Amino acid sequence: MRYDCSTLTPPTNRRRRLVFVAAAVIAAACHRGAAHRDIFLISVDTLRPDHLGMYGYGRPTSPHLDERFRHGIVFERAYTTEASTSPSVATILTGLLPQQHRVRLFYQLLGSDVPTIADLLPEDYQTAAFVSNMVLTDEAIGLASRFDYYDDYVARKEPLREKWERSARDTTNAVLAWLATSSDNARPLFLWVHYMDPHGPYSPPDHWKRSFTHEGTRPIDPEQVPVYHRLPGVSDAMVYMDAYDEEIAYADSEIGRLLDGIDKRRGLQDALVLFTADHGESMVEHERAFMHGYHVYDEIARVPLALLAPDAKPQRRSELVSLLDIAPTILRFAGVTPPASMNGADLLASSIPSGRTVFTEATAQFAASLQRRSAVRGYGKWVAEINAKTRKVEKSYYYDLRTDPLELVRRPWPREGTAGRELLRLIQEDPDRGGVPEQYAKGIELKAPKVAPGVSPQVLERLRALGYVR
Repeated sequence: MRYDCSTLTPPTNRRRRLVFVAAAVIAAACHRGAAHRDIFLISVDTLRPDHLGMYGYGRPTSPHLDERFRHGIVFERAYTTEASTSPSVATILTGLLPQQHRVRLFYQLLGSDVPTIADLLPEDYQTAAFVSNMVLTDEAIGLASRFDYYDDYVARKEPLREKWERSARDTTNAVLAWLATSSDNARPLFLWVHYMDPHGPYSPPDHWKRSFTHEGTRPIDPEQVPVYHRLPGVSDAMVYMDAYDEEIAYADSEIGRLLDGIDKRRGLQDALVLFTADHGESMVEHERAFMHGYHVYDEIARVPLALLAPDAKPQRRSELVSLLDIAPTILRFAGVTPPASMNGADLLASSIPSGRTVFTEATAQFAASLQRRSAVRGYGKWVAEINAKTRKVEKSYYYDLRTDPLELVRRPWPREGTAGRELLRLIQEDPDRGGVPEQYAKGIELKAPKVAPGVSPQVLERLRALGYVR
């Protein structure tokens, strides 16, 4: 579904269309450039930036990504907007905060009144998406109608584990097959590919044998590890880290194969290529190990973000950026003025505002009774903990990320600065304040699983197998 800027009304002769879009939003998208070029967006599930070579990691987990983005722009301080997949991916595609796009739970559909990148691109763009996480299937998030082609096949189940996904190799194969048989080389293409690896359980496929071995041990209480990927008898955290890194290396090899295939078929020299993740993953830094969704610590909130673009000089940038910035960057590259509702920065601009605040929340499945939200400004991080029943802020604390990058010392909020006030205002304005989206998913109880109503028992079992619900 696209917008028809000649009439400022949604087109009536298309099979796919939004139910309602404000005329102002349509008008905002009508400034189009003369030449439309390919756009490739690659996202990876559960990927920490500090486990990639281009962010200084010592292990060779990402040689293909490192080589590609050595020629591009790497953002060193990028944050997600949510510590779980559905809301953060919705942000990537809409350029909106979760409380604006209203996807807060798994199996909660993106509203038909919320436009995505694919909706706002000029009419001549062909749009396609390939996802490998079951919470991104059309029945789970409702994105298929936004794309010309939406491939959400995730029927793979691991031996001995009820894990449902599509492997990185199968995902790459599907994309390359579609490019060879169904894409239109005469039209510009917007292609989004989401890889599930390295989401837990950390289990690279049998054909992939790049063995990372650790020195020494790091004792861990097995009870800290989510049951869905807890290894019987293993109390050494390094065993999990080895497997996590192997999954990253496996995904990296398939992303490398994908980009090589795209380059051969369509060329990348004039294209925009963006690479990111939906969120990170805790290791053993804090109270829970090898999981996400429950907190806004940097190991969960920080994500990789890098891009390639024509005439973009290779550089590393230290400004604060967010997943909010991806959609407006893509639209501007395509010659489209983003809607006023998108207030993200242009990642291709020569400068990004230095005084901005970026927001992250953990309001989904693992935070059923206590929701956490953060605001980062400069190297200060303000955190608020909200009681889901009373909807009141119960705790507030501050981290100085310059002197305490591991977030070990909680301090009172500083009196000076505006980020704390911005965070409180955002919380007060949130129609779902407290993390229970009563306005959009009525009937949800204040206990896990945090899934929108009407989900079948079979789907719930798959979600439990992935650790998304308990």
